[in-house]
Amino acid sequence: MKFQRVLDRLFGRSPVAFGILIAAVLFIGALCSMLVLHRVSEHALKENIRTNLKRVAEVAATVVDPEEHATFTSRSQETSLEYERAIAPLRKLQGSDKDIAFVYTCVLRDGKVYFVLDPTEEGDSDGDGVDDKSHILQEYEEASDVMVRALSEGLATSDPEPYTDRWGTFVSGYAPIRREDGSIAGMVGVDISAETYVQRLAAMRSAMHQGLTVAAILALTVGLLGGLMRGSVLRQREEADRKENEHREQLASAYERLELAYQAVELSRKRFSQLFEGLPVPCLTFDNQLHLFEWNALALDVFGFSAEDALQRPVAEVLGGSFEEGSFDRLAEIVAAGGSVNEACWTDGKRHFLFSCHPLFGPSGEIAGGIIVAVDVTRQQLAEDQVRVQLQELKTAHELLNEANEGLLRANERLEELAATDSLTGLANKRTLMERLSEFIELAKRGQGFSVIMADIDHFKALNDEHGHLAGDFLLREVGKALRIPLRHVDILARYGGEEFCALVRDSDGKAATAIAERMRQTVQSIPTEYGQITISLGVCAWSPEMESDTTVIEKADDALYQAKRAGRNRVVRAGDPFGEAA
Repeated sequence: MKFQRVLDRLFGRSPVAFGILIAAVLFIGALCSMLVLHRVSEHALKENIRTNLKRVAEVAATVVDPEEHATFTSRSQETSLEYERAIAPLRKLQGSDKDIAFVYTCVLRDGKVYFVLDPTEEGDSDGDGVDDKSHILQEYEEASDVMVRALSEGLATSDPEPYTDRWGTFVSGYAPIRREDGSIAGMVGVDISAETYVQRLAAMRSAMHQGLTVAAILALTVGLLGGLMRGSVLRQREEADRKENEHREQLASAYERLELAYQAVELSRKRFSQLFEGLPVPCLTFDNQLHLFEWNALALDVFGFSAEDALQRPVAEVLGGSFEEGSFDRLAEIVAAGGSVNEACWTDGKRHFLFSCHPLFGPSGEIAGGIIVAVDVTRQQLAEDQVRVQLQELKTAHELLNEANEGLLRANERLEELAATDSLTGLANKRTLMERLSEFIELAKRGQGFSVIMADIDHFKALNDEHGHLAGDFLLREVGKALRIPLRHVDILARYGGEEFCALVRDSDGKAATAIAERMRQTVQSIPTEYGQITISLGVCAWSPEMESDTTVIEKADDALYQAKRAGRNRVVRAGDPFGEAA
């Protein structure tokens, strides 16, 4: 009552002054409420942008090989295939979202930040006088404190506010590139332009301004009505005061409900995230454009896609396979209309799943996308299929088994042949030679001695360079045939590698092997070719129990071969002899 008397003394019967007071009080109350709500919403939006930036940076960090990353130390490497291969997944990630301005990697050296990988095309596309691309080990002089701290401490974080450098104004997310031992090999940075960031905040501020305008209009309207009512019907003053108090209580109650609703939404989001990741079945979400948005670890494992390939790609493209009735787009139409789909049968030809799709709603109740829960029913489906085809399988099983056994036998014989022979010359290959060498050594330990002959075609490289590889291949085949002529059936001849051949000869002291080697030299020398006379150099070594390892006898024969080369080629040198016998 005292307040009413004060109003009477201040305004008397002036409805205008009284109406202005009411309008001011209501507007200030609405202004305070909206400012608080705007501050909370703006903070939530900023945190969402920062969280998404950090998440994209962490995804990008998984596609960078830390060991290969350390090999890029010069700008001249930017034209190499290795550099192109290293930036390919970063370029793909950069192009997956139009809001992403730059994706790059950098390292910290002596307290300074240097760029390494940047998939941005070189040039000044925006006309600001600065090359759009950062180059290998280009110093980043404007690096923010957040970036330096993220590099030095290995943090996954993002800038709290936009910052400006020579390329523009951006908000960035950072994630460390870690080696297998957990050490930091560098960092991935993901930038969005400040213009995009400001546009998102501007939309929220515009909504607040519109709300304030409506509140001001409402406040003025209520004030005007209150003034008119006070001026025209003073006897209704008490009722008007009661309504004003009720209105104030409603505003306070509305604010309290909004605050509780925000807390409930945040709690619900956290619980949904925990439940989503912990589900024992594959689970995915998609947006209104039917692009994959979220997935749990089991979905990655079951459907076999990677995080960097799945981000912002159509669900049907990522999952592949097909539905027995309709398509995924048809299921999405039902979900977009607010309906649910239960037990839609999906298969990729090998596995069978029952898909359940349900709509996901945004903060305003609009449908923002959908969630997919997949249950593996492959075993049940396979059991049904087996029942249907069992009789037919029993009829044909015996025939198929016989055919399979015959094919397997032929394949094994062919594989054994390919594994044991050199494809060009038809001789035994090095692997077969080493296996037979072990057998020769075991027999030699029981008194059956042997020697090794190493042969190398003289001037082969020059002939190959002058006449081409076809001529070289022809010569290798002809020399292989000629070397086989002086050998006995108990001896082994193999192509050791390149133009080098190796023979294992039954011989106790190396004399017989030396004679065989000389006949080899003469046989090769008599090969008729259009490329002139062909000669070889040979080294001979007899096996001895004192040799250190199984390969020592080959090494000594090889040393004798190169002694023959140094002595003028076209000769045989036995290990231990100072000179060989020339043609």
